Amino acid sequence: MSAESVREALATLRRMGGEPTRIEAKRAAGGLPKAVRETLSAFSNTDGGTILLGVDEASGFSVVELTDPSSLRDALVQMSRDDITPPLQISTEIVDVEDQRLVVAEVPPISADRRPVYVTAQGISGGSYLRGGDGDRHMTEAEIALIMAARTQPAYDREVIDGSSVEDLDEEAMRRTLRRVRAGFPKLAQSDDTTVLFRLGITAGRSADAPLTLAGLLAFGQFPQQFFPQLMVSVVVHSPDSSSGTRFLDNQTVRGPIPEMVETTLAMLRRNLAVRAVISEHGSRVDEVEYPLEAVREAVVNALMHRDYSPVTRGTQVQIELFPDRLVVRSPGGLYGGVIVDELGEEGISSSRNAVLSSLLADTYLPSSNELVAENRSSGIPAMLAVARRRGLPRPSFRSSIASFVVTMARSELLSPQVRGWISRLGAHLPTQAHHLALAMLRDDYLTNEMLRQWGVDRVAAGQVLRDLVDQGLAVKEGGRRYARYVLDPAASGRSRTPDLFSALSLQPPPDVAQALKARGEATAGELVEMTGLSRNAVLNHLRALAKTETIEVVGPTKSPKRRYRWVAPEA
Repeated sequence: MSAESVREALATLRRMGGEPTRIEAKRAAGGLPKAVRETLSAFSNTDGGTILLGVDEASGFSVVELTDPSSLRDALVQMSRDDITPPLQISTEIVDVEDQRLVVAEVPPISADRRPVYVTAQGISGGSYLRGGDGDRHMTEAEIALIMAARTQPAYDREVIDGSSVEDLDEEAMRRTLRRVRAGFPKLAQSDDTTVLFRLGITAGRSADAPLTLAGLLAFGQFPQQFFPQLMVSVVVHSPDSSSGTRFLDNQTVRGPIPEMVETTLAMLRRNLAVRAVISEHGSRVDEVEYPLEAVREAVVNALMHRDYSPVTRGTQVQIELFPDRLVVRSPGGLYGGVIVDELGEEGISSSRNAVLSSLLADTYLPSSNELVAENRSSGIPAMLAVARRRGLPRPSFRSSIASFVVTMARSELLSPQVRGWISRLGAHLPTQAHHLALAMLRDDYLTNEMLRQWGVDRVAAGQVLRDLVDQGLAVKEGGRRYARYVLDPAASGRSRTPDLFSALSLQPPPDVAQALKARGEATAGELVEMTGLSRNAVLNHLRALAKTETIEVVGPTKSPKRRYRWVAPEA
């Protein structure tokens, strides 16, 4: 990490008054804190991050003198190898900044087949951590179980379904697939149905009365929910007017085999989507659905084909929500294999959790057409991105955690009049169209160099645009060189969003300390921590600054837990 990058990180920390998800600052003036072990575990189990030693959060992220930076760096490297299981390979440097020498470490995310990374002395159940907000938290037992299950190629789609048989299959759908497979594979063309069903993984044995596999049941079963009631799709269409008393315009549970669920879900969404007239470059009128149906289909198919089918997630359905401003598709289980979110959309990036099911769906037709359910050619997400870019829509957002994978598509144009107006009000120096494009993408999501390149900006120009936005205080950089991502600076944000029905977390950004205290009138530091989501040190730093300007009044002894802060500044 260069000195310039460290200065950018320090400026971000000071401006935010807290730590972004992918940066951890430690004072470390008295030596290497043991708590760094937890951060090593958390960063490697999540999306990676940067550790800064020699930065004091309590004093507003000031740089402090380290007695022996070289020894501190060596101790950090040794900790990452000796105190962590599996041992980590981190990148460390000593960087001169503000007349002091800081120790900087970049911690890469580790591949799924090596997780969870844990603090050896605490054991796997007590020493496995995840990064959340500006801190580290313990993994739950369920999260550890899901990670352990993903260490090798899952075989849940090969599971034998007791009590099932070929009598539970949709014969017409199965026959269409068998004709297709036999036409392409001469050896299978010479085999009887029982043998072909077994070799494709539809049944679990060569006999005529063999039970089905989970993959066979999901692809061709007449009614898979007879065996697994929650392996279905829940579709909710939210009302645009929450004050009307009508919460949902449509609310349906979709059941059946995967091909039928895909077709029914798309039909339901289609009838709830508006159609707009677009004049082509040749002057002809073209009717376009506000969300490209081919992109929506890819999202729905991916959710059903790549979801986690392990026993711990079989009580959770695929969930789809259509809001007035966005479409959200949520499936159980995060990304599988060595793929990380920031690589999605790159050529050749793919990993299939359910190998047998994916193979079957590539030869299975949708019920009412000659289209196959899936290509199984690593083309789903690239196709979604290509459609969005062609239509001038925002890039779909992808979020992966241990428990779920979420795709969000925005309804409006990327550079709609509303977004252009917001950009104009920022009063920033934006010399190129790429600057406008980057800000529009940042408004709804984080941004990386690769994501900007996917929208037609070359690598060098993308890097310059992102640096410009950071220099102007519009964007915040998180992470090091390889894993750098950018988010909109909180001061430039002015949006709120409706929380997802199926999410326990609101997407509306929390208020800053001043906003929260002004709205409440009076509060303790602990109450402000809960209201803002910031760390206690970050909240106290903000409060000290407000007190200096006589914006607030401090009531109570300095170290008292009951000390309160009262907003006294007059209305402007």
